[in-house]
Amino acid sequence: MLTYMQNDVMIKIEVATEEQEDGFEAMVRPATDQQRHDLGRAAVGQAWMAWSPTGGELKTIKFMPPKAMKEDTQHELLKSYRFAIRVAEAHEVNTLALPLPERAGLERPEGALESELLRTLLAQCDALHHLRYLRLLASGEQEAVRYANRLVEERDWHVRSS
Repeated sequence: MLTYMQNDVMIKIEVATEEQEDGFEAMVRPATDQQRHDLGRAAVGQAWMAWSPTGGELKTIKFMPPKAMKEDTQHELLKSYRFAIRVAEAHEVNTLALPLPERAGLERPEGALESELLRTLLAQCDALHHLRYLRLLASGEQEAVRYANRLVEERDWHVRSS
């Protein structure tokens, strides 16, 4: 769909399919309700590596976005994505698949929040040493196109303001 370079990280936005989960070192997934319950309120907005009990190749990073998109929880959404990428970096992950909000089972963020999410992801890419390939997975074509367009707008705005 759209491929973009930020620092030395290749970012690709595309519609998710099951076979796309192969070929990645790590996949980010929302925490289950049981995991949320076990961790309590203190873990909201956090992320952690969840190791496979079978020792499989694909690593899973669990993250805790807010369940509802309210004005007072918007910073939690940004924080959860930021922490997911930081966990990948801490575990020296080179290739990462990260679901966009609708793919992660969240409500569609409003316009300004979509832009802020992309700016957050781009800013994280500037500080990475290990991650080189970030695939942003959308739930459908509309979501992928919307985020691809936003990413182009953010890039253009950044170039004009520099």
